[in-house]
Amino acid sequence: MVAIQKRKRLKLIRSLRIKHFNSVLLLAAVGLASNAQASSNVTTGGKSEVQSEHLVIAKQGTQAPTLTALLQSMQFRHPYSRAINEGSIQAQADIDIAQSAFDPYVEQDSFSRVSGYYDGTSLQQRVIKPLENYNASLFSQYRVTNGDFPVYEQEYQTLSGGEASVGVALSLLKGRDIDKRRVGMKNARLQAELWQAEANLLLNEFIYKGISDYLIWYESALQVQAVQSLLNNAAEREKAISTRVEKGDMAEIELTEFKANILQQKLLVETLKQKRDGYSRAVSYFWRDTNGEVIDLASVTTMPTNIEWPFWVGEAQVHALKKRIAAHPVLTRLRIEQAQNENKIALAQNTLLPKLDIKASIARDIGAGAASLEETEGKLGLSFSYPLGNRKAKAEVVKVQSKKRQIEDKLTATQERIVQSFEQAYTYWQQAKNIAALQQQNARLARELSLMEQKRFDAGDSDMFVLNARASSEIKAQMKEIEAQVDLLKAELALYKVAAALLSYDYQ
Repeated sequence: MVAIQKRKRLKLIRSLRIKHFNSVLLLAAVGLASNAQASSNVTTGGKSEVQSEHLVIAKQGTQAPTLTALLQSMQFRHPYSRAINEGSIQAQADIDIAQSAFDPYVEQDSFSRVSGYYDGTSLQQRVIKPLENYNASLFSQYRVTNGDFPVYEQEYQTLSGGEASVGVALSLLKGRDIDKRRVGMKNARLQAELWQAEANLLLNEFIYKGISDYLIWYESALQVQAVQSLLNNAAEREKAISTRVEKGDMAEIELTEFKANILQQKLLVETLKQKRDGYSRAVSYFWRDTNGEVIDLASVTTMPTNIEWPFWVGEAQVHALKKRIAAHPVLTRLRIEQAQNENKIALAQNTLLPKLDIKASIARDIGAGAASLEETEGKLGLSFSYPLGNRKAKAEVVKVQSKKRQIEDKLTATQERIVQSFEQAYTYWQQAKNIAALQQQNARLARELSLMEQKRFDAGDSDMFVLNARASSEIKAQMKEIEAQVDLLKAELALYKVAAALLSYDYQ
């Protein structure tokens, strides 16, 4: 069913194109889409630069890009897309930075008495490896001393070969399940996911803008083509009417009235060209070469016979797009924010716990010296602390719990808003289908009426006023038909945009 709809739509859009298209100059835009693209003929030091260094002029006769080609350019060659991709690299680097909190490190302490009765010297060196579980760390230490120490510093004393020890330190209460380092790692991973959601949202908006400008350009180009074709036909009629006026078969006012109608059509063509050429500049901003430089569409003279529209919509696609709302980047962003807040809650609740840390080690001296230092030693230590007030930690718990409820409400409201926007876009799409079908019938009838009126006029059964009215109606009907068909494409695009699914198409 979807394939049939695609073939019908493609046939309908192709039918809007006029056979004598190659004789019409479709694009005459000059310049670029924004101030970032410097205009040509800039005088520098008395010399004229014929083009900006960031502008690639399309070859004369180049065909305008298909929509698929434009999408590839936007996503893979445009500086804006490349800048977004750099954000992903930075987010991954932040994960590595957070994980570095658990990298092993070396510590060294030393002191020496440089004056006085005692001359003791001590050197201590430790290698510590933090662990993620239980706020624990493994350590190995070597220390060696030399000289004499006072009695109150005898703990520094070692045998001549020094003392080697290994041990472990961990938390039993505060910091056992969570601490700032582990929260930092979790948040770094969540931040990478958050940036991916942000990147999808930014690219979705960027692609939507580019396609929207392309469709406006495409619509006005088709309209110029249609009116220009009618003008070419009218030129033949003008010759015939002029001949009849010269022979006296028709009043001169008839010719004047016909010329006035032709002038109105020419004015319409120029107005449409103004719109078309303006949007060709906008499309140029999105159209890039392999180096990411702007390709100016001013010299393009040929439209693609098939724009390769990738966002076809049928009832099956509508259902699939509606299911994608659950994974919308805006909702993903709120869920990640929710997860980050859960980490803050855990960290705040951890702050309320008393600190109770344990440290255990085994040490062995090597070499000669005091006999009391020759045996293997086992050491076990506990440290405890707890603030009596702790109002800051209690207030922090209240704050983050309130934030949790706030995010939940925002998530519900945002999801409902996106669903409502999708239903609105769906309704508009259904109406756009009906309008497009009716405008197609209207254009066909207007052409038939104009042709019949021409035959009546040639037979002398009608006047120039009625003939011109029929011709004007035919032009308006064709304009409305083109507008309705492109409006249907815009309605399909809106469904993908609301569902943030413009990136789901494979541009490779």
